[in-house]
Amino acid sequence: MKEESKKARNEMKEQSRPYQTYGYYLAIPIAFIVFYIFSFLDFNVNSVGTILLVFTILANINARKLTLVSKRKYVAPILIYVVNAIGLLFFVPIIIEISNGGTGDVFLGLAGLISIPIQIVAWIFFFITANDIKKAYPDMKQVAADARQNYLNLKKSAR
Repeated sequence: MKEESKKARNEMKEQSRPYQTYGYYLAIPIAFIVFYIFSFLDFNVNSVGTILLVFTILANINARKLTLVSKRKYVAPILIYVVNAIGLLFFVPIIIEISNGGTGDVFLGLAGLISIPIQIVAWIFFFITANDIKKAYPDMKQVAADARQNYLNLKKSAR
């Protein structure tokens, strides 16, 4: 009975992966946009970028396992990785300028001019990929709900 429950759990994971990835690919750009608006309104959004990077990695891992979706599914996460790498590259000159008595504004402005357009393109590709997932798996929500119900019924009958 335990093996049946384990098998049903793995099936539930596999069958709900498209719906979960679709949710990631919609939520990540929306969250980025919301937190950009919050930062303009002078709200403190310190570690949100790191959290969204982790969700981008999770979305990329899940999307990699979706075989029916085109190769465009890799573009948005790669662009987010590039933006984060650019931020790391500009970190050292900013620290050096600040330690020399400057404010670091020149390098922050330059990093913003480079990274913001890349992020906007990444957001567009997140939405495009979410649309591709929706087209490739049109009944993903129902399949995920059925798989979850099947797993819960099997788990309940095992007790």
